[in-house]
Amino acid sequence: MGVAQEIVEKFLAHWNAKEINEACDMLSEDVDYHNIPMDPIKGREASRAFLAAMGDCESIDWKLHAIAENGDTVLTERTDCFYYADGRKLEIPLMGVFKVVNGEITEWRDYFDLGEFQRQMAGD
Repeated sequence: MGVAQEIVEKFLAHWNAKEINEACDMLSEDVDYHNIPMDPIKGREASRAFLAAMGDCESIDWKLHAIAENGDTVLTERTDCFYYADGRKLEIPLMGVFKVVNGEITEWRDYFDLGEFQRQMAGD
């Protein structure tokens, strides 16, 4: 396992511990964050604002099914699970791509089915 993969695994561990600020601190100041079916987000603080809303739940479990590293790029196959106090559960299968430069995540893209995400957010 290389350094880039170690950094991504630590990032995911922060999410699972609901340490959203610590996870965001691992993003570069000018990170490119893009949930591919949505508009891209530029910068750590804009990403932090978006991600804080996503992390506003009772618990988080990002299940890592597979991970691969090639130089500074790390691919993840995951199911991101969010559990809410009202009983709602959001479970989104996705592929994530991270680029790590000088110990920071400079690019983060997640590819998932927007319709499935919206259906689950609506409680269907």
